[in-house]
Amino acid sequence: MYLPHALTYTGLVAAVVLLVASQKRGLSIVAVLAAALEVLSLLGILQFRVVGLSLALVLGLALAVPALIIWFGSTTKSAITAAALTAFVGILQVVAYAVPRV
Repeated sequence: MYLPHALTYTGLVAAVVLLVASQKRGLSIVAVLAAALEVLSLLGILQFRVVGLSLALVLGLALAVPALIIWFGSTTKSAITAAALTAFVGILQVVAYAVPRV
């Protein structure tokens, strides 16, 4: 198993835990859907192609932004931990897209 695969699965599991533990269900559902689309894309079940738009960036932002909002508003340990993991995975994806490749 490669590190990007492990991060993708971790993001999905953390987003599902966030859905269960958080009070903000709408934002949690956005994070779960983004993580699920990433896993389906990773497994080759679902393929997206949009000209001029990187779906890695869009899904990374869709994972990170709701998780950060929930993280700053949560009070329970499980919600804070799940939101932190989900935000970390989303931010890593955005940074990996933003860093130029040589």
